[in-house]
Amino acid sequence: MFQLYDINGPIHAIPEPTSVTVGVFDGVHRGHQALLAQMEGARTVVTLTAHPSFVLGRRESEYWLDDPQEHLRLLFEAGAKYVAVLPFTREVAQMTACEMARWMYDRVQMRSLLLGYDSRFGSRNNDDFERLPLLAAELGFELRRGEPFLVDGEPISSSRIRESLAEGRVEETASLLGRPFSITGVVLHGRGVGHTLGFPTANIDLTQTRKMLPKDGVYAVHLSTFHFPLSTFKGMANLGTAPTFGVEKPLLEVHLLDFEGDLYGQTVTVEFSRRLRDIVRFDSIEALQHQLQIDLLQCQQL
Repeated sequence: MFQLYDINGPIHAIPEPTSVTVGVFDGVHRGHQALLAQMEGARTVVTLTAHPSFVLGRRESEYWLDDPQEHLRLLFEAGAKYVAVLPFTREVAQMTACEMARWMYDRVQMRSLLLGYDSRFGSRNNDDFERLPLLAAELGFELRRGEPFLVDGEPISSSRIRESLAEGRVEETASLLGRPFSITGVVLHGRGVGHTLGFPTANIDLTQTRKMLPKDGVYAVHLSTFHFPLSTFKGMANLGTAPTFGVEKPLLEVHLLDFEGDLYGQTVTVEFSRRLRDIVRFDSIEALQHQLQIDLLQCQQL
């Protein structure tokens, strides 16, 4: 039904009483990090594998701010000692708040439950969330409500971050996440057009990520390789279609500054620093090359 982890990998059971918080924690943003900082003792995060609104049909698509392995890493970096990954199915969705709390008390040694400032859990069809204080007194666990983490006077939420990302405001996204937004993928062979233009690109496979993508556009980025020694390069990226060449399939093509070599087959991470402009169709190759020179100069100055 669920999988337990500590910092070293999967475990069979949690061996000690823990302080618990529960939710999706999409992106493990600064608000999530602040919530974990309010926990005491051995911290356990019960994280759901799907957005409830998607499973229950209230959202048509499911886009994330992190990938599964990244999600675990970020939770441990935020201070979790244990993570319980709970598949969010329709059966789990039918559990009441008190049933879920009893499950956490028994299975993850919960002796303290910290709720987000506005969080609820449990079935809305059989709602007993307000009975949690009575259950806490019965079983003997502490029940607390966390404080919101504000930026510009507003609480941070995953939906707020998704909105900023959808509008291409990647600097704001980074401020809310506590880190630059990034996409990780394998470098594939592309069309070779960039090399012909004098701007060779690394073409990143987007099919293996569950993350939502920023708004289409040209971005200043940093690309990091995972091969030893680890290396990071400045670059400019085209995210989206290539209308000048009649390409309608979304692409992530990155031209690197001060790089020579072959990245084919390597897994890389692209961090988005700033959105430079919209993608437009140019009337000539020369006009496109001229604009790329302007984009390159902007990236060099960042």
